[in-house]
Amino acid sequence: MSNENLHYIEDDKNRKLYYHFTPAAIGSNFIPLIVILDDAYKAEERNFEYKMWNVLTPIDSVGSENEGSAWLGEKGDFYVKDLLQELITQIAEEHECEEHIYLYGSGKGGYGAILHGMLCKANAIYAHLPQIRLEETYLRDRKESDLTNFLNGEDDFPIFYLSDEVDSPKSNLVNDTAYFMEACKKHDIRVHLNFFESLKEDENAKIKNVLDTFERMISQ
Repeated sequence: MSNENLHYIEDDKNRKLYYHFTPAAIGSNFIPLIVILDDAYKAEERNFEYKMWNVLTPIDSVGSENEGSAWLGEKGDFYVKDLLQELITQIAEEHECEEHIYLYGSGKGGYGAILHGMLCKANAIYAHLPQIRLEETYLRDRKESDLTNFLNGEDDFPIFYLSDEVDSPKSNLVNDTAYFMEACKKHDIRVHLNFFESLKEDENAKIKNVLDTFERMISQ
Protein backbone atom coordinates (compact mmCIF):
# COMPACT_ATOMS: atom_id res chain seq x y z
CA MET A 1 0.00 0.00 0.00
CA SER A 2 1.39 3.38 -0.97
CA ASN A 3 1.04 6.10 1.65
CA GLU A 4 2.11 8.93 -0.63
CA ASN A 5 -0.18 11.95 -0.63
CA LEU A 6 -1.97 10.73 2.50
CA HIS A 7 -2.28 12.56 5.79
CA TYR A 8 -1.48 10.75 9.02
CA ILE A 9 -1.69 11.04 12.76
CA GLU A 10 0.79 9.24 15.02
CA ASP A 11 1.18 8.31 18.66
CA ASP A 12 4.18 8.57 20.99
CA LYS A 13 5.47 5.23 19.66
CA ASN A 14 5.49 6.58 16.09
CA ARG A 15 2.62 4.32 15.01
CA LYS A 16 0.63 6.00 12.28
CA LEU A 17 -2.99 6.08 11.16
CA TYR A 18 -3.26 7.30 7.56
CA TYR A 19 -6.33 9.00 6.20
CA HIS A 20 -7.96 11.02 3.42
CA PHE A 21 -9.75 14.22 4.31
CA THR A 22 -11.87 16.28 1.92
CA PRO A 23 -13.42 19.50 3.23
CA ALA A 24 -16.93 20.44 2.20
CA ALA A 25 -17.24 21.50 -1.43
CA ILE A 26 -19.98 24.03 -0.65
CA GLY A 27 -19.71 26.66 2.07
CA SER A 28 -22.51 26.82 4.61
CA ASN A 29 -23.23 27.89 8.17
CA PHE A 30 -23.77 24.21 8.91
CA ILE A 31 -21.12 21.75 7.71
CA PRO A 32 -21.18 18.30 9.36
CA LEU A 33 -18.49 15.60 9.37
CA ILE A 34 -18.96 12.11 7.94
CA VAL A 35 -16.40 9.45 8.92
CA ILE A 36 -16.34 6.58 6.41
CA LEU A 37 -14.79 3.34 7.67
CA ASP A 38 -13.90 1.17 4.67
CA ASP A 39 -11.52 -1.73 4.36
CA ALA A 40 -7.96 -0.59 3.68
CA TYR A 41 -8.04 -1.09 -0.10
CA LYS A 42 -11.33 0.73 -0.68
CA ALA A 43 -10.28 3.56 1.61
CA GLU A 44 -6.97 4.03 -0.19
CA GLU A 45 -8.73 4.36 -3.55
CA ARG A 46 -11.74 6.38 -2.45
CA ASN A 47 -11.77 10.06 -3.42
CA PHE A 48 -15.17 11.08 -2.16
CA GLU A 49 -16.60 14.56 -1.70
CA TYR A 50 -20.17 15.65 -1.32
CA LYS A 51 -21.79 19.06 -1.12
CA MET A 52 -21.63 20.53 2.36
CA TRP A 53 -20.03 17.52 4.08
CA ASN A 54 -16.52 17.29 5.50
CA VAL A 55 -15.41 13.75 4.60
CA LEU A 56 -12.88 11.79 6.65
CA THR A 57 -11.78 8.37 5.37
CA PRO A 58 -9.22 6.71 7.66
CA ILE A 59 -7.23 3.67 6.52
CA ASP A 60 -7.02 0.70 8.87
CA SER A 61 -4.06 -1.20 7.42
CA VAL A 62 -3.11 -3.04 10.60
CA GLY A 63 -2.97 -6.83 10.71
CA SER A 64 -1.92 -9.57 8.33
CA GLU A 65 -1.88 -8.50 4.68
CA ASN A 66 -3.14 -5.04 5.74
CA GLU A 67 -6.63 -6.43 6.27
CA GLY A 68 -7.38 -4.15 9.20
CA SER A 69 -8.11 -4.56 12.88
CA ALA A 70 -11.80 -3.64 13.15
CA TRP A 71 -10.53 -0.15 14.02
CA LEU A 72 -9.04 -1.34 17.30
CA GLY A 73 -5.37 -2.32 17.07
CA GLU A 74 -3.37 -5.50 17.52
CA LYS A 75 -3.16 -8.16 20.24
CA GLY A 76 -5.01 -6.16 22.84
CA ASP A 77 -3.14 -2.91 22.16
CA PHE A 78 -5.93 -0.64 20.93
CA TYR A 79 -3.78 2.16 19.54
CA VAL A 80 -5.81 2.38 16.31
CA LYS A 81 -8.90 3.03 18.39
CA ASP A 82 -7.10 5.77 20.32
CA LEU A 83 -5.62 7.38 17.21
CA LEU A 84 -8.96 7.43 15.39
CA GLN A 85 -10.72 9.04 18.34
CA GLU A 86 -7.98 11.67 18.51
CA LEU A 87 -8.24 12.26 14.77
CA ILE A 88 -12.02 12.68 14.82
CA THR A 89 -11.72 15.15 17.71
CA GLN A 90 -8.99 17.16 15.95
CA ILE A 91 -10.83 17.47 12.64
CA ALA A 92 -14.19 18.21 14.28
CA GLU A 93 -12.65 20.99 16.38
CA GLU A 94 -10.67 22.45 13.47
CA HIS A 95 -13.75 22.56 11.22
CA GLU A 96 -16.16 23.49 14.01
CA CYS A 97 -18.46 20.51 13.60
CA GLU A 98 -18.09 18.89 17.03
CA GLU A 99 -21.87 18.78 17.43
CA HIS A 100 -22.52 17.25 13.99
CA ILE A 101 -20.60 13.99 13.53
CA TYR A 102 -21.86 10.97 11.56
CA LEU A 103 -20.32 7.57 10.77
CA TYR A 104 -20.70 5.03 7.95
CA GLY A 105 -19.34 1.49 7.62
CA SER A 106 -20.07 -2.13 6.73
CA GLY A 107 -18.86 -5.48 8.05
CA LYS A 108 -15.92 -4.77 10.36
CA GLY A 109 -16.24 -1.19 9.19
CA GLY A 110 -19.78 -1.35 10.57
CA TYR A 111 -18.34 -2.55 13.86
CA GLY A 112 -15.91 0.38 13.79
CA ALA A 113 -18.63 2.87 12.86
CA ILE A 114 -20.83 1.79 15.76
CA LEU A 115 -17.96 1.68 18.27
CA HIS A 116 -16.39 5.00 17.31
CA GLY A 117 -19.76 6.66 16.81
CA MET A 118 -20.69 5.80 20.39
CA LEU A 119 -17.31 6.91 21.72
CA CYS A 120 -17.36 10.31 19.98
CA LYS A 121 -21.05 10.94 20.73
CA ALA A 122 -22.01 11.01 17.05
CA ASN A 123 -25.47 12.12 15.93
CA ALA A 124 -26.19 9.05 13.79
CA ILE A 125 -24.52 5.93 12.43
CA TYR A 126 -25.23 3.90 9.29
CA ALA A 127 -23.91 0.32 9.41
CA HIS A 128 -24.46 -2.33 6.74
CA LEU A 129 -24.06 -5.97 7.80
CA PRO A 130 -22.17 -4.85 10.90
CA GLN A 131 -20.20 -7.28 12.99
CA ILE A 132 -21.26 -6.79 16.59
CA ARG A 133 -19.31 -9.56 18.28
CA LEU A 134 -15.64 -10.29 17.61
CA GLU A 135 -14.05 -13.63 18.42
CA GLU A 136 -10.35 -12.74 18.53
CA THR A 137 -8.75 -14.36 21.58
CA TYR A 138 -7.09 -11.12 22.70
CA LEU A 139 -10.59 -9.64 23.16
CA ARG A 140 -11.54 -12.20 25.78
CA ASP A 141 -13.09 -10.41 28.77
CA ARG A 142 -12.70 -7.04 27.01
CA LYS A 143 -15.66 -4.72 26.59
CA GLU A 144 -14.86 -4.39 22.88
CA SER A 145 -15.62 -8.07 22.25
CA ASP A 146 -19.33 -7.24 22.08
CA LEU A 147 -20.69 -3.80 21.16
CA THR A 148 -23.81 -4.31 23.26
CA ASN A 149 -21.52 -3.98 26.28
CA PHE A 150 -21.44 -0.23 25.58
CA LEU A 151 -25.22 0.21 25.65
CA ASN A 152 -27.15 1.40 28.67
CA GLY A 153 -30.31 3.28 29.55
CA GLU A 154 -28.65 6.35 31.06
CA ASP A 155 -26.34 7.86 28.42
CA ASP A 156 -27.22 9.55 25.13
CA PHE A 157 -26.59 7.44 22.03
CA PRO A 158 -26.53 8.09 18.28
CA ILE A 159 -29.46 7.05 16.12
CA PHE A 160 -28.52 3.67 14.65
CA TYR A 161 -29.46 2.87 11.05
CA LEU A 162 -28.75 -0.81 10.34
CA SER A 163 -29.17 -2.62 7.05
CA ASP A 164 -28.97 -6.26 6.13
CA GLU A 165 -29.33 -8.19 2.90
CA VAL A 166 -32.45 -10.00 4.03
CA ASP A 167 -32.84 -11.86 0.73
CA SER A 168 -29.28 -13.14 0.81
CA PRO A 169 -28.37 -16.60 2.14
CA LYS A 170 -25.41 -14.87 3.83
CA SER A 171 -27.69 -12.57 5.80
CA ASN A 172 -26.75 -12.13 9.45
CA LEU A 173 -30.17 -10.68 10.27
CA VAL A 174 -30.93 -13.43 12.79
CA ASN A 175 -27.47 -13.04 14.28
CA ASP A 176 -25.54 -9.82 14.89
CA THR A 177 -27.98 -7.31 13.40
CA ALA A 178 -31.00 -8.62 15.28
CA TYR A 179 -28.90 -9.14 18.40
CA PHE A 180 -27.80 -5.50 18.45
CA MET A 181 -31.30 -4.26 17.67
CA GLU A 182 -32.77 -6.15 20.60
CA ALA A 183 -30.16 -4.69 22.93
CA CYS A 184 -30.97 -1.17 21.69
CA LYS A 185 -34.69 -1.69 22.22
CA LYS A 186 -34.05 -2.98 25.73
CA HIS A 187 -32.50 0.39 26.58
CA ASP A 188 -34.95 2.50 24.52
CA ILE A 189 -32.19 3.52 22.09
CA ARG A 190 -33.38 4.62 18.65
CA VAL A 191 -32.59 2.02 15.97
CA HIS A 192 -33.91 1.49 12.44
CA LEU A 193 -33.67 -1.78 10.51
CA ASN A 194 -33.16 -2.49 6.79
CA PHE A 195 -32.34 1.10 5.99
CA PHE A 196 -31.61 1.29 2.23
CA GLU A 197 -31.77 -2.52 1.97
CA SER A 198 -33.01 -2.29 -1.63
CA LEU A 199 -30.29 0.01 -2.95
CA LYS A 200 -28.20 -1.56 -5.69
CA GLU A 201 -25.99 1.43 -6.53
CA ASP A 202 -22.23 1.50 -6.21
CA GLU A 203 -20.80 2.35 -2.81
CA ASN A 204 -20.39 6.08 -3.46
CA ALA A 205 -24.00 6.36 -4.62
CA LYS A 206 -25.15 4.54 -1.49
CA ILE A 207 -23.12 6.92 0.72
CA LYS A 208 -24.70 9.92 -1.02
CA ASN A 209 -28.16 8.49 -0.38
CA VAL A 210 -27.30 8.00 3.28
CA LEU A 211 -25.99 11.56 3.57
CA ASP A 212 -29.13 12.93 1.93
CA THR A 213 -31.19 11.12 4.53
CA PHE A 214 -28.97 12.43 7.34
CA GLU A 215 -29.55 15.94 5.96
CA ARG A 216 -33.29 15.46 6.08
CA MET A 217 -32.98 14.22 9.63
CA ILE A 218 -30.90 17.28 10.57
CA SER A 219 -33.48 19.68 9.11
CA GLN A 220 -36.35 18.21 11.14
